[in-house]
Amino acid sequence: MDELNAMSVWQRLQIRDWSLEFFTLGFIIVFSLIYKAGDLYNKSIVTRFLSGISEVMSKQFYQYGVSKDQLYIKDNSENYSSYATGRVNVATVNINFSLVPRQNIFLWILETAFSFFTGNVVAPEDKAEIIITPLAQYDNFISAVVSKLGMNDARKFNYFLSLCKTTDSPNLPESFVYMSETNEFQEKITTPELRSSLTLQSANYIKYIALTDQSVEKPESLRELMPKRRIVISVKAITSQNDLKQLSAVLDAVFNLVDKLADGAITFKPEALKKVVKTREAEIDKLKKIQEEIKKEELAEEQSKLKRQERDRLRNMSREEQLKAEKKAAERRQKKMQKKQRIKM
Repeated sequence: MDELNAMSVWQRLQIRDWSLEFFTLGFIIVFSLIYKAGDLYNKSIVTRFLSGISEVMSKQFYQYGVSKDQLYIKDNSENYSSYATGRVNVATVNINFSLVPRQNIFLWILETAFSFFTGNVVAPEDKAEIIITPLAQYDNFISAVVSKLGMNDARKFNYFLSLCKTTDSPNLPESFVYMSETNEFQEKITTPELRSSLTLQSANYIKYIALTDQSVEKPESLRELMPKRRIVISVKAITSQNDLKQLSAVLDAVFNLVDKLADGAITFKPEALKKVVKTREAEIDKLKKIQEEIKKEELAEEQSKLKRQERDRLRNMSREEQLKAEKKAAERRQKKMQKKQRIKM
């Protein structure tokens, strides 16, 4: 003790083992640097993507960005969103980003690992979803141009695409297929501008271009089956100037397609629209059956619960009370039988 008291502060620090503290401090510093680097990288992806399509968006819309001086909103390091409005026939355009969690390397590794073991988890990737909400009223239908590279996942994770059949067509590059309710829809939506904007290589980053009135998630109520028209363009969050230029051409073609639907330049035969109605009616019937099954299960559970409560009540009665209860129950059954016999006569 006397030796320790005689030491200076520096001497006392030298005799202590600081390995754990240094390791903890080093880990915090490294993790903080990785977090900041990942956060900045994700931010740069969003900035380059939105800047790369700014020419076509500014040409088509009065306002591009969430405000005059702000192009996007950062919800967190993985999720960003942008916005455009002020155009004839289009109410809004929402651009939503879902990025790789580079700021959290442990979460990135965990999500990637899970994607190998279960089909319900998709490996993290940089994605952007451009959702166009039209002002115009046009017929309800579903038709999509889908990349062959991920068409199974597109159908699996989008309810509206599960209602479509898949077909190849010479109207599209070999790397794309149609998913439509009828062939007429796919032929009509493929305008010359859209056809020329799609290339063989663009299937590497364009997941799908879908015109739909149904939801992404499978409806669980009749209200969720109500039509809600929109055009969804799902893409990778690309940063290459050439790819963004090509994507801008696709966006330009889609906005012009909305105009043609609004102006009645694109119309569909009654036979095609009847198929849509039949598809919707079939989905309504499926949902009603599911709801009926749920109600039956709930009723059966409730009846089972009441029977259990009745048995518990009888167990707690005296022998005399049980005999009286059984006698009353027998009288009720007899009355029911007599009533049924009178009805039959």
